[in-house]
Amino acid sequence: MEVVYSDDCLLHSPPKELTRGEWKTYTESPSRLVSIKQFIDKNTEFKVVSPDDYTLAPILAVHKREYVDFLSTIYKDWVDAGLPKDTVVSEIFGHCSMVGHLEPEEWKKKALETPSGRIGLYSFDLSVSFDKDTWLSTYTSAQIVLSAAHRLLQQSQTAKTSSIYALCRPPGHHAAHDVAGGYCFINNVAVAAKFLQDYEVREMEALARLSKVKKEQTLPKPAVLNKNNKRRILIVDVDYHHGNGTQAIFYDDPSVFYISLHGSPDYPYFTGSGTETGSGDGAGYNLNIPLDPITTTDAIYLDHLEKALNKPEIVEFKADIVICSLGLDTWHEDPVGGIKGLVDPLTYTKIGKLLKTSASCANIPVLFVQEGGYTIERLGELAGKVLLGYLSTENTT
Repeated sequence: MEVVYSDDCLLHSPPKELTRGEWKTYTESPSRLVSIKQFIDKNTEFKVVSPDDYTLAPILAVHKREYVDFLSTIYKDWVDAGLPKDTVVSEIFGHCSMVGHLEPEEWKKKALETPSGRIGLYSFDLSVSFDKDTWLSTYTSAQIVLSAAHRLLQQSQTAKTSSIYALCRPPGHHAAHDVAGGYCFINNVAVAAKFLQDYEVREMEALARLSKVKKEQTLPKPAVLNKNNKRRILIVDVDYHHGNGTQAIFYDDPSVFYISLHGSPDYPYFTGSGTETGSGDGAGYNLNIPLDPITTTDAIYLDHLEKALNKPEIVEFKADIVICSLGLDTWHEDPVGGIKGLVDPLTYTKIGKLLKTSASCANIPVLFVQEGGYTIERLGELAGKVLLGYLSTENTT
């Protein structure tokens, strides 16, 4: 299995965060990727490759331009305003009770006048911290996932089954069209899904070549090749936390089926119930499976995942590509999440196998994208269990 990776993802490293009333070392640290990369480097089943650059165009197919501009400039704006250089973090957010009676353009114009206002406009929690390298790591993380999507599509043209792993950070599944949160700035999975729908291999190759000779000011427009018959994308989110950003982005889109298994009640607190099933044309294409983090065991978790991946409506969706939001914070010792009954590492092997053998996934390319997971000393083992579980499974369907 190819693993797309870049050391640039290690650069984002804010010093502190405020979580549940406690100041502590920033949890979403570079050591997360270091742990996984050490495992990858020791196993011959994996081949590490570097990402290409596909410009901002695929990112802008998901995220609003003014939001992306904010992400790329906020650190400089903050420092230029004479504020502390070590980290950029919000102190206030635009809650609906405060601004709901105003015209949106009125209060947004006011928010844009200061760096603190801009952070409050474009983020929803205190985990959104910027340092001097945050944008580089965020941009590289997205390019890693785009590169993995491109290579997966190339592989699928000649292989019966294909898979690839995007080893990246910051993670993405909490970021929506124009808001960051939960350590997430760009929604990597959403960007990859749109990229796979908007481009064929030859256009992906052309975009990568173009990035080497043109500046971002002359961005090419997405080709949108399959607008009448888009590739159908099945997103399987096994992170401990509900992927509120991914859900929001595709909530009315029938070409993307989103499944999330997550601990509940827990962060992000406002989303993730079983009643959230999509809206408009996307009604019925969103499946949340909230699990009690205290009583859920390995067997219960796997039973829910297996049943979901074999549901008739998901099988009949006939996905062309599966994207797995690979969160590893379900492990019972995780300091941020942790399902207390997930104590057997083989559960992660079985997750990998289900993503190959289930009726909705059989013979379909799978893109694994790294999301959460904070038990640093176990991350390499847990990621490896999922990936090797997928690779070791003989597909008999």
